[in-house]
Amino acid sequence: MDPGVLMAERVELQCPCCSTKLVVDVASGEILSEERPKHDAQASFERAMSDVRTGSRRREDAFAKAFDRTKNLDDLLEKKFEEAQKKAAKDKSKPKTPFDMD
Repeated sequence: MDPGVLMAERVELQCPCCSTKLVVDVASGEILSEERPKHDAQASFERAMSDVRTGSRRREDAFAKAFDRTKNLDDLLEKKFEEAQKKAAKDKSKPKTPFDMD
């Protein structure tokens, strides 16, 4: 490193997710301080309750979709098995063994 270039002893960063301002020591990489943005407690509570309500709906929807897929899965697997049986019945060739691969 060029001795003429001065490096800062600390770096100030802002988190893109929560907008927390961080001051980080360059030498050690440790966080020296943080400043979290102020939030309205009432709005935060209402947002949290809204997330809880919509979260249960999202979980119910995801469960219903997964349940529908599993109901149809038995029929799909049965059809695939029948097709494989038909294909095997038509194929009169001798099954290959690992020794035939050489």
